[in-house]
Amino acid sequence: MPLTSSHKIPPAAFDRNLYEPLLKSRKFQDVLATLQPLVAGGPPDPGLLDLVADCYFGLERADRGIEVLEAIVSTWPDNLAAWGKLAVRSLQNGNKPRAAQAFDTILSHTPNSALTLSALYRAAPYAWDSSYSARLRQLIAAGNLTQTELASVNNTLGQVAFSSGHTDIAFQYFQEAKNATSGQYDPAKTAAKVTAQAQAFDPARLPEVPITGDTAQPLFIVGLPRSGTTLLESMLNAHPDVTTIGESPALIESRKAIQTYLRQHNAVAQDWSWCSDTDPALARAGRNAYLAHLSAQEATAPRISIDKLPQNLFEMGYARMILPEARFIFMMRHPLDIGLSLFTTNFHEGHAYSKDLRWIGHFIRANYDSLIDYIPKLGGRLQLQSYRQLVEHPEAQMRALLTRLDLDWDPACLTPQSTKGLVKTASLTQVRQGINRSGLDKWKPFEAQLAPLIEALGGWDWIKAWEAQDAALSTP
Repeated sequence: MPLTSSHKIPPAAFDRNLYEPLLKSRKFQDVLATLQPLVAGGPPDPGLLDLVADCYFGLERADRGIEVLEAIVSTWPDNLAAWGKLAVRSLQNGNKPRAAQAFDTILSHTPNSALTLSALYRAAPYAWDSSYSARLRQLIAAGNLTQTELASVNNTLGQVAFSSGHTDIAFQYFQEAKNATSGQYDPAKTAAKVTAQAQAFDPARLPEVPITGDTAQPLFIVGLPRSGTTLLESMLNAHPDVTTIGESPALIESRKAIQTYLRQHNAVAQDWSWCSDTDPALARAGRNAYLAHLSAQEATAPRISIDKLPQNLFEMGYARMILPEARFIFMMRHPLDIGLSLFTTNFHEGHAYSKDLRWIGHFIRANYDSLIDYIPKLGGRLQLQSYRQLVEHPEAQMRALLTRLDLDWDPACLTPQSTKGLVKTASLTQVRQGINRSGLDKWKPFEAQLAPLIEALGGWDWIKAWEAQDAALSTP
């Protein structure tokens, strides 16, 4: 796609909004087919090319999408938005050096960009005594940062301090980052949700839903955020008979659609009324709505389709109703490692429970209360997977897991750093490092600071019981 500066036209010449309906429907190939004549007919437009890049990313053709972004920054070198997108996509694609170069290019224009300085650390970590860290501390002292910027800068300084051995200072920065984030967590509401699940969900009362043989078998990888779900997804996705729809809202959207329908026909219908009030026809409609989200871009039909939204844990009952053939894997990582990771991760939205260690403890226990209820109800459809066992004995664990999924062994599953497509979750840097033990026992230097979390979990008695259960998971 050769471009020259003589072709420059104002960015406003292209109207992306015309294509939004097709993008929302994930019809990336249709959009791309429409755009190709415009690209060929010229003159090129950065907005047009940006949409072309997005279509390639939507089609899981990350290298081609990045190639288009490179063409944009080459032709319009002052387009900082394109540089930012190139940096993020390069980082998601595992190319840290190029991501760092792109972030540095932005900083050459806007040296005090708080968000860019923070993002740079993920691509090229810098030291506590570096000029970058000093600039972040100066930005905080100046008092002009937005709440979003405050959260990002404080979190980054916490990461830098921790990597430099300044544990106490790191924890203070992490707390300031959480103080700058919005949202409140309601422990009583979460507890009531789990109680309602235990009382209402009964597999024996579900409608019969026929299994069609023309779609991949759904595999839901669930658990707490930061529990290793992205790693397991990447390992399985390396298998030629496996694909993934990532962290998709499809299951939740399908369930909400059925709930809306039931409330329209029964004003007193409750959140869990679908368990008893859904007839076979409505259940099939919910099934079809979900299956419409499965990837249709694979050259060959996959046998397994992963859905990796961790909090689909609470949706497993609904998935059991509309997808009786579905399998579920719950990832178990040490609760103190999860709690620490939740507290030290700067989530862009949601996850209000992660602002307070006591809230985190309550949320972890609520997840396990939900799991305990589902274990006997889902039976062999649900299995527990130890994160520790997975990273310490990856080949044995993956061989056993693939056998349970009726898949042949493939050594590619041991190199998730070479995963197909972009890694878009908070775990992108960890996954690109390959399988390693660095995520184990990270909580230990913070044990004193984690006292509120330990208490909220139920103290060491509950933690030791969890450790015993995890140790028993020697094979999937």
